Amino acid sequence: MSRSARIGGPIALAVIGAILYFAVADMVEGVDLTMIGLILMVAGAAWLLIELIVNRRRSAVTSERTAVRDPNAPGGVTRTEREVRRDEL
Repeated sequence: MSRSARIGGPIALAVIGAILYFAVADMVEGVDLTMIGLILMVAGAAWLLIELIVNRRRSAVTSERTAVRDPNAPGGVTRTEREVRRDEL
């Protein structure tokens, strides 16, 4: 199963926050748009960080064992076993 980080939401939130923080000069009585912009940027950055941590690449361990018996002996067999383990939460 393929996992991918969903980063559209956090980036949009941070961009909206940046617009409010840096580009909006209008004043709304009782509302500090600069502070709301800062809060949205921080929330977007935290959300992006969480997405990247949760969807990080998992480690994979591969081990291989080969049992070789004398091929000249009756019933001589060469057998290879392979085990792949993915460490996922």
